[in-house]
Amino acid sequence: MIILLLVLLLISVFFEGTVTTLPLVFICLVCLTIRMRSSAVFFIAFLAGIFLDTFALRPIGVTSIFLLTAVLLILLYQRKYEINSYPFVFIASFLGSFLYLLIFTYQNIFMMAGLSAVIAVLLFAIIRLISNQFSLFHFEN
Repeated sequence: MIILLLVLLLISVFFEGTVTTLPLVFICLVCLTIRMRSSAVFFIAFLAGIFLDTFALRPIGVTSIFLLTAVLLILLYQRKYEINSYPFVFIASFLGSFLYLLIFTYQNIFMMAGLSAVIAVLLFAIIRLISNQFSLFHFEN
């Protein structure tokens, strides 16, 4: 499951850096952070930010700082509340996408943040469905 998310993250780095303006990397990192719940996500967020800055022709490290801060806030929030829920994914992805789009001066911020939140919830639902199916097959064998 983690490998699938990492491959999806690589694809989203390429698409966000070259084709679309949706914060796909941020969405994938929110789902990956919730799924992994470990500090290894910091390294992944750093590398994704560096590659995204390279593809998007931005100053190197700017996106990494934002992504690292977002991962830190999610992991800190995890200690106090349950983060493995649809409302948390929706709110975190909406607020994070809104800040991301605001910082990097994109247009139509509210619409894109809302669309990003919907995509994040759908991705999270698919991840939970696949994870549940995988755990059912794992216990049957």
